[in-house]
Amino acid sequence: MKHILFILSGNLSTTPRALKSILSLPKEYSCHIVLVNRNQNWKNKDIEIIEKHKLNVTTVNLGRSPLIPWLIATIFEKVSQKIYPLFKRKTIINAYACNKSSIFLCLALKKMNIKNYDLIIGHSSGSLYPSWHLSKKWNIPFIFDVEDYHPGEFIRKDAKNEKQRREFLMKKLLPDANALTFASPLIEEYTLNLIGEHPNHQVILNSFPQSEFNAPNSKLKTQNSSLKLIWFSQKISFGRGLEQLFEALSQLTTLHSPLTSQNLQLTLIGDLDPEFEKEVIKKHSSLTSHYSLLIKPPLSQPDLHSELAYHDIGLALEFNNTDLNRKLCLTNKIIAYAQSGLYILATDTPAQKQFMKEHKEFGVVCGQSSNEMSKSILRLIEERTKIKEGRFIRFEQGKKLAWEKEKEKLMEIWEEVLSSKS
Repeated sequence: MKHILFILSGNLSTTPRALKSILSLPKEYSCHIVLVNRNQNWKNKDIEIIEKHKLNVTTVNLGRSPLIPWLIATIFEKVSQKIYPLFKRKTIINAYACNKSSIFLCLALKKMNIKNYDLIIGHSSGSLYPSWHLSKKWNIPFIFDVEDYHPGEFIRKDAKNEKQRREFLMKKLLPDANALTFASPLIEEYTLNLIGEHPNHQVILNSFPQSEFNAPNSKLKTQNSSLKLIWFSQKISFGRGLEQLFEALSQLTTLHSPLTSQNLQLTLIGDLDPEFEKEVIKKHSSLTSHYSLLIKPPLSQPDLHSELAYHDIGLALEFNNTDLNRKLCLTNKIIAYAQSGLYILATDTPAQKQFMKEHKEFGVVCGQSSNEMSKSILRLIEERTKIKEGRFIRFEQGKKLAWEKEKEKLMEIWEEVLSSKS
């Protein structure tokens, strides 16, 4: 029996890559999860997951209850940030100044019997230092999952120092990992350029079990029927490309209303921000008579993936000006579209551009302006019959991205690291 310790600096419900990995463990592995709870709603979702899958979990609360750990973590964080300019080469100072969840995790893990574990796997930035520290202390191999390029994320406070801290920790700690996994090829490339080459690394895409996807609905009309566009997120709000999308649809319906009035449907799935509804959707409401707009509340992951089968075009709207990480990442969204057989309209961030170049059958890229989106959507309407006819072929191609395939790569990494230990 192999004993694996997963360390998460967030909730299970907000770290789906970790959850998929945990649920992929063979029966001969035992697993203990230490995670940081950041929100009561997420904790409630965690409880459902834990009970459903009978997981062995230790939850560390990031809030003020219990008070003593919160007080200690807060003091450590503030002091570390204050003295950071004097101790820029001190690993623990960088870690504690960078991420409060690292402190909470270290305090909790200190009370646990760690020496009997065979492997440590860290997910999310706050788990990097605790995973590395335990690996060094107990001579246990560790694997770290680089889901995002954290130095390239938008940083609100003390941005210059924080970026330096994140880069320092990656350069200092990641080379000691026995293996690294990455959520996209460009995150892998940028990370390895920062830390130097690593002997054991692999891209593991943010894909999903194939069983969650239904084949495209064969009852949907192909000839002369409406082109059904879909976009989803947890929130329907600002800064997600929807402002540009609605502006593009306005341009399109103004110039080509006879073509769009019967041939275009848009579905948005997520929690609708009232301000966004007021300032964007209602602003364009006079033009929605030229196309169909449907807004649905958030769906569970399986229900969402089932819903995709009833649409034609998946909208992957990412923007270069958000931050560097958004340029490098491949979202769950674009992978889900591909697995469901949708034709993808993706904005031309470097990561999405690379993905679409490697999978040309899945769709096309467009520029990030409303004008470019408008032109692209017009071409899709004109080619809608061909797009609809190709959905079954795309669905079969999408199976190559399924989690079952990615899981095989992950299992190989784990087995290689564990065998080298023994």
